Amino acid sequence: MRYLLPLFLLALVSCQPKANYLLDNCSEIRDLRTGELLTPRQAFKADGCYGCIQADLFESRQTISFVRYRPEKFYTTVVASEREAADSTSALCLGAEALAGINGSYFNVDSLITTCFLKDDGNVIGETAPSEYDRTNAVLTLSETQFNIDECDTTAVFAGADACWEVMVSGPILIDEGQAVEYTQEMVPGRWKRFYIKRHPRSMVGREADGTTWLIVVDGRVKGEADGMTIAEITELSKMLGLRDAINLDGGGSSTLWTLQGGVLNHPVDNHQFDHYGQRQVPNVLIVR
Repeated sequence: MRYLLPLFLLALVSCQPKANYLLDNCSEIRDLRTGELLTPRQAFKADGCYGCIQADLFESRQTISFVRYRPEKFYTTVVASEREAADSTSALCLGAEALAGINGSYFNVDSLITTCFLKDDGNVIGETAPSEYDRTNAVLTLSETQFNIDECDTTAVFAGADACWEVMVSGPILIDEGQAVEYTQEMVPGRWKRFYIKRHPRSMVGREADGTTWLIVVDGRVKGEADGMTIAEITELSKMLGLRDAINLDGGGSSTLWTLQGGVLNHPVDNHQFDHYGQRQVPNVLIVR
C-alpha cells in the first residue's frame, strides 16, 4: 500500500495542465469551433481555442490575441490572393470557409504582390525578393499530414519546395528546435535595425513539442493600450509559451488575427484607432479549417 500513494500522486500530477502564460491569464477563452466559453483547464485540453489578454509585460503594456489548436484535428493551409483579388485577412478567411486565420508573409503594399517565396495548392505564387533576404530565414511547409517550421537559406528558392504542396517563407525565425535565436545589432543591416529593435505590432506562428500550434498577434503603436514588441521580446514570449519552433510573420498594419466565432480578435492599426476595424488588404494568409 505504501507504494501506491506515490504512484497515485505521480499520476495526478501528470494529468494536470502545464502552466501557460496566455491561457492562465486570459479571462475569456472560447472554443474555436463553437465559441463556447472555456476554463483554462478545458482550453488546455480542447482541440482549439482562442482569446485575448491585456497585461504589463517587458515593462510595457501589451495586448496579445491568440489561437491555439491541435493541427491533427484541423487543416492548416496557405491562401494566396494577389493584386485586385487581395482583401482583408477576415475576408480572405471567410472566402476560404476558415475557422481561424492570420495574415501571412511580406508583400509590396502598393502592388499587393507577395515578396517572399509562396506556394499555394502546388502553384508557385512568388519568389523571395533580395530586399527581404535580411529578415526571411525560415519557412512553413504544409500538407494534409504535416506542418513544419524550419530555418532555411531564403536567398535562393527553398530547396525542398518541389516536394511540398504549400510553402510560406517568412522570418526571422524566433525559436529553432527549442533554442531561442538571438539577433545582435552587428548581425542586423542598418536598414532593418528599426524592424528588429523597435516595438511594433507582430504576428507569429509557433508550435509546441507535441505539435500544438499557436497563431499570435501582438498589438502595437497605441500608447497605454498596446506598445508592441521587439523581435527579442516576441522571442521571449515564445519561450514563455514553451514553443519548440516559432516564426515571425508580416507585422505592423498587416497584423490581424481572426476567428469565425469571434471575428477580428486583435486591434489592427491601419485606421490609427484601437478598435477591430483597421484591417489592411493583404495578398496572403494562413488559415485553419
